[in-house]
Amino acid sequence: MSLLEQKKRLRTTLKQRRSLVSENKRKDMSQQICKYLYEIDEFNQAKSIFCYISYLSEVDTHALINDFIGRNLALAVPKIMGKSEMIAVPLSDLSDLEPDKMGILTPKINQSASGPFDIAITPGVGFTVSGDRLGYGKGYYDRWFSQNKVTTKIGIAFETQLVDQLPIEATDISLDILITEERIIDLRNPC
Repeated sequence: MSLLEQKKRLRTTLKQRRSLVSENKRKDMSQQICKYLYEIDEFNQAKSIFCYISYLSEVDTHALINDFIGRNLALAVPKIMGKSEMIAVPLSDLSDLEPDKMGILTPKINQSASGPFDIAITPGVGFTVSGDRLGYGKGYYDRWFSQNKVTTKIGIAFETQLVDQLPIEATDISLDILITEERIIDLRNPC
């Protein structure tokens, strides 16, 4: 089986596993993940943050985004441009978002935020405790990370999204920290 087929099968399995978690449980686990995020020094010292906008069964980031806006942090969120580019767009109010053709909230404007970013809060379908990440298959985040300076890349996920091993390509970029509802894993200083 090719690497692409392995990734495709794994994505299907992990999305199904994540979607089986009840909405109430996902909400509780998302809140716990956010509590852990606030325990990280780099997060509390951050002045500029890039954060994904959650969709469907992902770890919910809406409360985080509201908090960032309330604290007047330099916040940027992703916007997909064309078929292969993702840009970071400044966000200062949730009313500046609208659903895209898939229903994902996205900025109305196309203005790119200038980095660097202290923190990037990153989504994914699957993760390993060694910092590997399986995205949705388009490579947006890996390309964006390769072109933008981010001090600390933080993945947030439910424990059910963790696997022992992922099929990895040379272009896949690892995380610095992974947070689940059960733990914080600092991948820069493995014990």
